[in-house]
Amino acid sequence: MKHLPAPPDREGFDQSSENAAVQGTLLSNYSNPLIREARERQDEILRSRFQGQRLAIADLGCGDGYHGSIFAPAGGTFHGYEMAPDLAALTRERWQREGLANAVLKVGNLAAAEPPGGFYDVVWCLYFTPGNFRDRFADLDQYTDDYLDANPVFIDIVGHFWRALKPTGVMLLTVYKDVPEAEAAQLDFYRNTGQHPITSPGSRFVATREGFWSARWTRESLLSNLAGAGISASRVTFNELNEIAWLVEIAAGSVTEMGIDTRS
Repeated sequence: MKHLPAPPDREGFDQSSENAAVQGTLLSNYSNPLIREARERQDEILRSRFQGQRLAIADLGCGDGYHGSIFAPAGGTFHGYEMAPDLAALTRERWQREGLANAVLKVGNLAAAEPPGGFYDVVWCLYFTPGNFRDRFADLDQYTDDYLDANPVFIDIVGHFWRALKPTGVMLLTVYKDVPEAEAAQLDFYRNTGQHPITSPGSRFVATREGFWSARWTRESLLSNLAGAGISASRVTFNELNEIAWLVEIAAGSVTEMGIDTRS
């Protein structure tokens, strides 16, 4: 297990509170039906495309190590990046129990990660984790439309890991659509996992009293952020998971070279 250097907290933010909230949502027995459907569809796609292949994979926000258990047994390299120490402990125990010597856990803030350039076949950030990336502001009014359309933390993390792809590699991001149905699913999920939303209805993100924060996206807002990371729209495909979610696919090479279905 490797530890990433920790950047300084901003405005006295209590990261441990958010870590606990993240763990509570991930390990809860409750699952909103639309969120569960999106996650199941996401995993069906990953299994059909990557299971059984010897690949170098980076899992950004690996949680309890679930995806390492599925994809690491084929060999190759599986790097799990996780910020929450308690979740990292579950991952470490899981992979040790399963004998996954090629699954390497990297603990710390993704914004401080220095992934090796041109190394990974696949980089993914699943289960709506891309929507958690942001500066930690005590004043929620600082998350303006301009900020959300050019989120420097999202841009930095995604840009670093996109450049860590091989020329034939691919990045996958699971994100909420910015639609009322997605906001309702978020609110239902957080309230049923012990959290207390504090954002006004219709905001482009949901924040909770416990420190959790999760953005929703339009095509335009996501493409704007990806452009900030040096990724052109021609490399991006929006794959429908259901009415509240996309699995966004970003090709290191052109979509023509990769043979990716660009229908959305």
